[in-house]
Amino acid sequence: MSTRLPRSSGLSLGLVRGRRIMRRRGHPHRVLALDLETTGYDPEDAEVIAIGTVPVVDGAVRIGEVRRTLVRPAVASAELGIAAHHLRPSEVAVAPPLEEVLPSVLTTIADADALLVHHASLDVRVLHRAARTTGQPWPRPAIIDTVELITRCRNRERATGSGRRLPRDLAGARAAVGLPPHQAHDAAADAIATAELYLALRARLAG
Repeated sequence: MSTRLPRSSGLSLGLVRGRRIMRRRGHPHRVLALDLETTGYDPEDAEVIAIGTVPVVDGAVRIGEVRRTLVRPAVASAELGIAAHHLRPSEVAVAPPLEEVLPSVLTTIADADALLVHHASLDVRVLHRAARTTGQPWPRPAIIDTVELITRCRNRERATGSGRRLPRDLAGARAAVGLPPHQAHDAAADAIATAELYLALRARLAG
């Protein structure tokens, strides 16, 4: 799936700003890796059921600062999506609603130099829609998408004829660059996995 987002969403500018950050030498001071667990893959109606974040500060993943928050979906029919993420409906039923969780998440995003995600076309669009529907201001972050970084690696290696083409999925890309398996479908674990993949891909592109 393409990471090109509609102009009206305001997110394409974030990706452009993220690409500029990636062209600079050295690591940005603070990048926030974020992962959403949602009830589906359509950004127009997917419900958020968990949010995971971890900062990457000066090129180091701050594991001690990882955060995971469960979110109670507004739609009762979200149970199938909940089960897919190895969560119990009873866990999510007592979680706070998105409108209570979102302000602190958006503040954390605003405090970072860039927002780091794997597949901006889903997670960032879901967040942007959530901010709009709950009346929260969108912080307009620079966005670094590891799927875009994988595409850059693939294009470079295709041009030079070197290496094996990287998969675009998170687990496959991690395995291809020598990172260990992680606990998929857990927001915190996926955020950490994205942060580690980002550092590996950045090193690969710098080589």
